[in-house]
Amino acid sequence: MSTRGGEKPSKSVVDKQSKKSWLDAALQALASGGIDQVRVESLAKKLGVTKGSFYWHFKDREQFLDELLNFWAEQSTQAVIANPNYPADSKARVKAVAEDIVRHDLGKMDPHIRSWTQYDKRRARVVAKIDKVRFEFLRDLFLAAGFSMSATDSRAASSGRHRTTTSALLSRAFRAAGSFRAAGSMVRSFKSSRWARRAWRSRPVVPACPSMKIW
Repeated sequence: MSTRGGEKPSKSVVDKQSKKSWLDAALQALASGGIDQVRVESLAKKLGVTKGSFYWHFKDREQFLDELLNFWAEQSTQAVIANPNYPADSKARVKAVAEDIVRHDLGKMDPHIRSWTQYDKRRARVVAKIDKVRFEFLRDLFLAAGFSMSATDSRAASSGRHRTTTSALLSRAFRAAGSFRAAGSMVRSFKSSRWARRAWRSRPVVPACPSMKIW
């Protein structure tokens, strides 16, 4: 690996900044100003390091953006799926997963990721795969807990609309668990979508609570 300016510097002379620090800073920049704000120079300045630190970890910006997408997926999705601490009881597990997603606001970066990738076909396909993974994970949780898939859910999944179906499943998870505050929050967050408008019209009366982005 080399920097744009020449040979890769030795680790001892590179500003020591972890790979995770770069990725965390990039997510913050993406959330505050979009993908155009995710620039090596500005991130280096924010982190108080030189660009040499960046090129120690990443070949170039394109590789960095690929790893950023994987980092988001790992934090927001894989960490939930691989969590060994959820209850063994199937119904309790549904509730624990749903509450975990809200408690840690795991969907907070989703709108920014989707805004970035909607014009990037290659990376949009990665996001679509994550949506499918999320949906299948939640679907399997429901089936294990004895719930059935509705015809609407099945049609949405078969047509590839995993994102909409996932939000519907999550809302159902909150309702099945009796977590109506979270259910109301989910519906309010998606009242601009076709599914959510229908859910919004038939919503339960619930206290206000912080909204959650899609998961």
